[in-house]
Amino acid sequence: MIVVISHAQDPHAVQVLERLGSLGRDAFLFDIADLPDAATLTIDYRDPADPCARLTHATAGTVDLSAASAVWWRRPQLVNLQAVTDDDARGFTHGEWHEALYGVWALLKCPWMNSPVQDEIASRKALQLAVASRLGFRVPDTLMTSDAGEARAFIERHGVGRTIYKIFSATHRVWRETRLVQAEDLSMLDAVRVAPVIFQEYIPAVADLRITVVGRDLYPMAIDTRGTAYEVDFRVSLQEAVVTTVDLPEAVVGAIHRLMAHFGLVYGAVDMRISEKGEYYFLEVNTAGEFLFAEHRSGLPLTDAVAGWLANPQPSAG
Repeated sequence: MIVVISHAQDPHAVQVLERLGSLGRDAFLFDIADLPDAATLTIDYRDPADPCARLTHATAGTVDLSAASAVWWRRPQLVNLQAVTDDDARGFTHGEWHEALYGVWALLKCPWMNSPVQDEIASRKALQLAVASRLGFRVPDTLMTSDAGEARAFIERHGVGRTIYKIFSATHRVWRETRLVQAEDLSMLDAVRVAPVIFQEYIPAVADLRITVVGRDLYPMAIDTRGTAYEVDFRVSLQEAVVTTVDLPEAVVGAIHRLMAHFGLVYGAVDMRISEKGEYYFLEVNTAGEFLFAEHRSGLPLTDAVAGWLANPQPSAG
């Protein structure tokens, strides 16, 4: 049995589950938000050396999580604690569920795409840039700060209109495109004290690269936004952009494999930029990045790649 940890409104999970079904593979969508109302969790130590973790689900029945042959850590939700109205009780209950669930993850012996522990470390943008630089990537000059003075000095060094700013993480509820710092933004810099912001030198590009990594396989596509309504962030003008599949230089391929191996990742969506001088800049790796848009625009077989790895896990980077 293959376990996909996500939710029914995640089209990536749904499409991969359908593909696994077409391959004749048994798969279970584990929505953590089903706990506690629609499911219960048990860790059974009748064999102390080999405890069994099982879920009793209102519709799926008993699911032996310990029998998983592979797990995809895709879009984990939170345990639904809306019924717990007392703040202290909610904090306590959240902590107990966190300990129990992460105990289950640690007990599962099968391959993960990606393990929660490695995903947690690898998803930190502050660490990604440092590791990427040490592994041979070129990275933009970057400042992450909640200090307006630091931000102002960084912008002065690179110039208004030559500096971008962006958020650390996006969700379905809160999403912001990458933006160029304009003159009118300078009067609002004191607001960074409320929450830190990522500032970077702007790299004018001939193309953005989205490189989807599944195990040892790389699926790169180039996104040329030149002449579109918004060249700063390809996500805004993707429908206008020219999208092509590309081959990567061996040095870039090697650096990506080293990055994945360093973090112990099986899956990653790597974003890079090719500058006007032909330099390859690393921007980030999203450990659960979306791939359906890339598959749709490029024709790359990404659903097949993910489902294929889960059905038959293979050694990845290293």
